[in-house]
Amino acid sequence: MKLTIFQQPPAYFKRFYYLAILLNVLLSVGKLSAQNLTAQRDLTEPGSTAAEALCGPIEIITLCSNDPDSLVNFFEGGWGLRKLGPFAPSNREKKSLSKQWQLPANTNFRLMYFDRPAAPGTILLRVIIFEEKFPLIRSAYGPEENGPFTIGFPNARQEKVHDKMLSLGYNTLAPMQAALLSKPDGSKYKYLETIYKGPDWIHAVGIERGNGMPQLSNIDSVTGMGGPGYSAMNVTGMSDTMIAFLTQILGYELRRDQVWTTGNGSALGLPAGMPFRFVIAYAKGATSGHFLLMDFQKKEPIYSTHPPHLPNRGIGMYTVKTDQLEEVLTRSIQAGISIVSPPRLCREPLKGSYKSMILLAPNQVYIEVIERKK
Repeated sequence: MKLTIFQQPPAYFKRFYYLAILLNVLLSVGKLSAQNLTAQRDLTEPGSTAAEALCGPIEIITLCSNDPDSLVNFFEGGWGLRKLGPFAPSNREKKSLSKQWQLPANTNFRLMYFDRPAAPGTILLRVIIFEEKFPLIRSAYGPEENGPFTIGFPNARQEKVHDKMLSLGYNTLAPMQAALLSKPDGSKYKYLETIYKGPDWIHAVGIERGNGMPQLSNIDSVTGMGGPGYSAMNVTGMSDTMIAFLTQILGYELRRDQVWTTGNGSALGLPAGMPFRFVIAYAKGATSGHFLLMDFQKKEPIYSTHPPHLPNRGIGMYTVKTDQLEEVLTRSIQAGISIVSPPRLCREPLKGSYKSMILLAPNQVYIEVIERKK
């Protein structure tokens, strides 16, 4: 799928600018691929129920950092999340978590969290703040390195978000992307998306769907801000094995599996004409908290500089919940999935006690599976 990309103009031209975008895209819509024109179920419409789910949507994204202030500026100052902490775990908590997270012996750390309480069901960000300086997972901005890529922030005010992020000094991979896309009924809706460069090579996506389309996560009705609502990963050369992991081990369902092509000025910051497999996997019955996978065709994988998991800095672990931890464990063993840490009780300052297991996904990312309290 090719999208038309436009450079954002000065503020006093905005109304004319966005009208021009919509007129331009309406004129060119006939050039879009058949994928765009074919009516299909919307992403947020499950083909199943939550009662059928083995594992739920992404509950927590865990990041590692040596610079908590930069993350506070980005997530609280930029994206309007609430900051909780930092907390100093007790010696007992630290020992338990270090063992579960496979941290080097005697590693000292604190924990900080970000959430959006006015938008229930959005993802909790958990930050492990290390005193010791661990290496960065990624080596540059952009989508080409395999591993975790973005954290998605659906919202209903992307133009204002964009102005705010730029005013705070955050750069983007490319100018704001604007287009008209097809609804399931064949009518059109406005789509705006921008990818921002955060600390530790982290990327955050601001994305708005207009014309009555539901956003890709719950939003705060007062501020119009939503998310974290999903996360994207580059899985070039391993999309089939990652799909098998998500569907067969976690019990997720695919709601998109297509091949798209980058357009001129792609929001990904890549040249035009690059085909990539685009896969979206949701927990059954879920309307957000999904994984987005990109597999760039005709390209050799570019592996991250360091393994994309704890304790290396950046996005290194995703957490989902289940009522059937033993079933997930059995499936993992039968499929030959590496068990980083077997099920055990853990405790942390904000979340209290819980039973956790950590798997090593085929792309080397940690996937934590927590058993829901019964």
